[in-house]
Amino acid sequence: MTAATLFPSVLGVEFVALDSCLRWVHSGESRQLRGFVTVNPGTSVVAKTLGVLASLPPAMTDAPIEVRIEVIKKGETWTRLFANHHLMVSTLKSDRGLLVERLGPVVVRFRLLARDGTLEWVLEHMAAFGIALPLSWFRISATIDSRDGRYHFIVDSELRGIGRIVRYEGLLDAAA
Repeated sequence: MTAATLFPSVLGVEFVALDSCLRWVHSGESRQLRGFVTVNPGTSVVAKTLGVLASLPPAMTDAPIEVRIEVIKKGETWTRLFANHHLMVSTLKSDRGLLVERLGPVVVRFRLLARDGTLEWVLEHMAAFGIALPLSWFRISATIDSRDGRYHFIVDSELRGIGRIVRYEGLLDAAA
């Protein structure tokens, strides 16, 4: 697999079922996208600690966001700049049909599903510092769709018994 085919290779034939905006963003080319985001982080000590470890963004409403997608040899690097000051970087790669995202010491594996033009990220595995964590502890969802030709994303994560880790939602300008 080449990096230029990360999302198409993970999704397979389902890639063509995505909305044209999503196909353009995830086509395997480096991109720079801009838009706005609202972030609601968890308030518990555990949520705040996890937020620091994974470099999750602080609370903000309709703040500017820049997303730089850089195609690298083994996948993609996503650099998100929230409100012109908070940086969150993750690397994405493919492994045995799953999308693997690394955020600092956290590694999350997702099964990608294309449904009615949208892209859903379904949690399959979670690890921190190389230690696998029970999936039953977490509820993590990510849904990507297109709204008026813009890339719309909702990411929501919770830890059982603790509550929200972070939820963020936004729109990015995307040429389809």
